[in-house]
Amino acid sequence: MSVDVTRKILLIDDDEDLRNLIAIYLKMANYEIFHAVHGEDGKEQLKTLTPDLIIVDMMMPVLDGIGFLRWLQQEAKLEIPIIALTGRSKSDTQTTAQELGATKVVFKPCDPEKIVEYAKEIIG
Repeated sequence: MSVDVTRKILLIDDDEDLRNLIAIYLKMANYEIFHAVHGEDGKEQLKTLTPDLIIVDMMMPVLDGIGFLRWLQQEAKLEIPIIALTGRSKSDTQTTAQELGATKVVFKPCDPEKIVEYAKEIIG
């Protein structure tokens, strides 16, 4: 008998409207969503949560996405797939995010349905 385990996604973005919009789409696709407003908040969440996927914005106050990814890779050493969101079309942000372990880099404004598609590709 197979047990249907709900996949957990940690969504880190300081833009509450976008975070809520993406969360609605992901919930409709049967993912369990956990919110964080910046990287430090995300680090706190990871003390008690082991998500199947992290969606993180690159530009946030307190601790930005690049800083969070760096921490995740170098200090936390957690192997969790990442979708990085960025409003910067500059390729260096994309390159840096990928070097720091981002599975996928998505440019804002982003289509929530695309995010769901990527989540399904990455974690099923």
